[in-house]
Amino acid sequence: MAKFTSLVPGVEIENAAEDFKKALKVEQYRLGKEALYFPAGLKWDYLPLSAVESVEGTHRSVTAGHCVTVTERKPAVEFKTAAGSFQFNLEKQANMQKVLDAIEK
Repeated sequence: MAKFTSLVPGVEIENAAEDFKKALKVEQYRLGKEALYFPAGLKWDYLPLSAVESVEGTHRSVTAGHCVTVTERKPAVEFKTAAGSFQFNLEKQANMQKVLDAIEK
């Protein structure tokens, strides 16, 4: 059985395992009705959606190459809570929109 740990101290969900089972897979993350889950070694950390104060789509720049550098913009979603900000990096723009749409519901 997987172990689930909340990222926001003092804010936990009742049944993380059940929410996780029904969660939507978005790249390496899982988006449940009550939390966003992401892998952390052999366990899963989660961000309770009830603790989220705001959410917005953003981008990060990835630079690669030695002689000729290439910069690529990759999508990300930033969640702001009382405990701080959490950024979840994604590979596809469509997945960023999928997360934002699910959070708005």
